[in-house]
Amino acid sequence: MKRLAMTSLAILAAGCAAAGNDPLAAQSVSGQSVAARPAVLLPSTGNPLLDAAALLAAADSIAQPEQRAPLIERLDAMNVQLAEGAPDDPLGEWRSQHRANESNPWRGRTLGPAYRRASVAAGQRVRIEQIFFAGQRAQIAAQASGGGQVALAIANPRAEAVCQKQLSPNASCDWLPIYTERFSIELENRGREPASVYIVIR
Repeated sequence: MKRLAMTSLAILAAGCAAAGNDPLAAQSVSGQSVAARPAVLLPSTGNPLLDAAALLAAADSIAQPEQRAPLIERLDAMNVQLAEGAPDDPLGEWRSQHRANESNPWRGRTLGPAYRRASVAAGQRVRIEQIFFAGQRAQIAAQASGGGQVALAIANPRAEAVCQKQLSPNASCDWLPIYTERFSIELENRGREPASVYIVIR
């Protein structure tokens, strides 16, 4: 199993770890106790796009904003932003919830990797188009959540395959475009369950 399988959340029950051993345990600030945050395993693969995709998928599976906070802070540090033309912005909603619970609100920064979310029904395909520039390394990472078995296929405008991978649950592709042109990114759910896929692009 790939390293990113370790990115599944390990949320510890309150009181499981002693405050002296847990860096996220309750702390005392100006004599007042601060509630502990649940400990979360953050991905660290050495591939920032794979890490961002894993963080987005993990955050999507969490219902409580306070439990999602470490993931949002990591995504902020990576400067992850919504891809142009993406139809919805779950990260923007999570950031708003996070700001409501924090004294130091997140502020816009220099653009980093761009992300978008795609929902793929069982047996269906979703196609996204993205322009990449000649001579500049193109990078894509994708992470699937849910029960879907999703295949990723990237092709140039001449229908020539650039990259084909199975998301299990993640994969990445990188190549050097010869021309500035629009590439197709196709997701095919070959399973029997719907899948949510986060795609991160640089």
